[in-house]
Amino acid sequence: MYQRIYKPFLRVLYNLPNVPLTLQYSGTLLTWLDSNHSEFTDVLGEMVQRKQLELLGGGFWDPVFSLIPRQDSLGQIEGLTTFLRKRFGKRPRGAWITEHVWEPFLASTLKNSGIEHIFLDDHHFRVAGLYSEELVKPCLTEDQGKIVVVFPVRRELEEHIGVTPPEQVLESIRNLATDDGDGVVSMMYDGRRYANVSENSHPDYDDRWLERFLTLAQKESEWLTLTSPSQYLRTRQPRKRAYFPATSHDDMMLWTLNPRRQRTLLHVRSVLNGSDEDDGYLAGGFFRDFLTRYPESNMLYAKMQYAHVLVNQIRGDKYRKQAAREELWKGQSHTAYWHGAAGGIYHNHLRKAVYRSLIEAEKVTREKGIFIPSIVSVDYDMDGLDEYLYQGQEMNAYVHREGGRLVELDYLPEPWNYMDVMSRHMERYHEELGDDTVFDRYTRRSFIDHFFTPGTTIRQFDSMQYVERAEVYNCLFSIEEYNRTGNHLTLVCNFEIETDAGPQAMRLCKRYHFEGSTVSVEVTLENRSSSVLRGTYGCELNLGFVSDQVDALRVHVFSEADPALARKALLRRTRTQQDPDTPHTEIGPARQALSAVGTVIYEDLINRLDLAVSFRDPVEVWSTPVITHSMHENHLDNIYQGSSLIPVWEFEIDPGASAVYAVSVKISNS
Repeated sequence: MYQRIYKPFLRVLYNLPNVPLTLQYSGTLLTWLDSNHSEFTDVLGEMVQRKQLELLGGGFWDPVFSLIPRQDSLGQIEGLTTFLRKRFGKRPRGAWITEHVWEPFLASTLKNSGIEHIFLDDHHFRVAGLYSEELVKPCLTEDQGKIVVVFPVRRELEEHIGVTPPEQVLESIRNLATDDGDGVVSMMYDGRRYANVSENSHPDYDDRWLERFLTLAQKESEWLTLTSPSQYLRTRQPRKRAYFPATSHDDMMLWTLNPRRQRTLLHVRSVLNGSDEDDGYLAGGFFRDFLTRYPESNMLYAKMQYAHVLVNQIRGDKYRKQAAREELWKGQSHTAYWHGAAGGIYHNHLRKAVYRSLIEAEKVTREKGIFIPSIVSVDYDMDGLDEYLYQGQEMNAYVHREGGRLVELDYLPEPWNYMDVMSRHMERYHEELGDDTVFDRYTRRSFIDHFFTPGTTIRQFDSMQYVERAEVYNCLFSIEEYNRTGNHLTLVCNFEIETDAGPQAMRLCKRYHFEGSTVSVEVTLENRSSSVLRGTYGCELNLGFVSDQVDALRVHVFSEADPALARKALLRRTRTQQDPDTPHTEIGPARQALSAVGTVIYEDLINRLDLAVSFRDPVEVWSTPVITHSMHENHLDNIYQGSSLIPVWEFEIDPGASAVYAVSVKISNS
């Protein structure tokens, strides 16, 4: 990446010393460059000192400011400001707004951080009521009496960079010139596109587009002056004020909508077929809609907000608080929280990196010798219901009342959330491409209850073409037993199951037990009807791993129901390549149904951990991979998200009687 993109890009700019430029790098990228290629940051420093280059500030770990607490926004901005001041000798006066995601309160937050000017997409200006002819000068925006200058970025010009001859782009700029000579045009060039210019360029020129454009621009001094934001503002004071609604660039506001609303918006736009001004009345969605569209995004957000609370409860140890805060801020990097052209939340490794940082932040907040394991009742995911959070020395286990399911399982020694599995969501591009992707009915977490119709197969389940006799996974469980200082949690749900004789009453009791790094669940099915109930019950677990490749994940099946004995057998098998005592089969993560299974061990080779799922008695299990099909840079990616494991029991329960099933999950070092 450095040799292909960053280095040649900077070389072009360095060799044009009379061209003033504004560049933006995240704090994480600058830190990496300074550690691995200090010659790069040395050149940046030289360009700053000769007043050719202005570096933009912003959030150090590239957050979307509207998602994170204001206190963290101030800290992230100050973190990058301090780095730029110390490394390059100049404090930034401008800031980059990640993905142009804007909310009105940000004006005061930025001003309080010493930021004087920012850039927003021209779409923001149109939504704020400005016309195209007004997009040639910056505006003022204000919040609580705090004012910042906002430069409009011309999206239509940005789209021509690298794919339209430089002469034509300059002519387009000339057509925007104002009579008073105070007009300004801002163009943002994504440096990552630099390496791809030669692949998509016009046949009349090569990959030296940027160099040719800037060289030609210098020659147009009769009507064009190249400048930086600070230079422009030294001689001109914007007077026009505008208030920008909560919005982002046009594409982002389309992606926030669900597929049905996306189609409606695109249809209305096509019917109107109006000018750019008309787009201001069709702004699309709202960035925070990603939190309701993708439950996985909301869970990341909830984890981040909860970690923020814990970090800010640290008292008397500023070094521990700073270490925890840094991990929290790392976990606020925006890319894992939303889905767009670059993939975002569907990319498994991005979510895992965010969870790793947030779990690490939580670990730092726990004072050694004082922390006591407990179950906390709190509305963790902000849905109006209390969730139940077991916080132990080795793991966190969070239980949701909806479906009585386990929604998070953090292993603390190697910070990892094994419940982080992305569901298969419907996207508009699936229909456009004629894709036959399967979509899930519910969020992929664990201990999800299923009541299948007779004869249901693993293939039908995996393709979501089966029938539920009772959708218990949507039911709201009530709490029967809860002790804050204990390690037990019992939830119950009364429901009706469909039978040939009509709906029949049942009761499901789910008892969680937490100990060390083990979660044990005992499920009791009680027949509350007046006739015998027969059926098939499944208890679905979804386990998140970073990859399904053989060097990352191996799966072993044992008939032995004792996980300790299964582990010993696995060790013997590893050392001797044979195991005469315990029947054992190694399977891949591909879809398959297996009978008489007592324990399944997942070898997580990335984290060097074993995750053992065991049952009280050998049972039939269905094992399927969870694979999503998501758009990334104009092509579909098939991404492994995790593995689904469903023990399946046939039950026959007399009136007033019960059936009991048990499943446990234990995490340990390999």
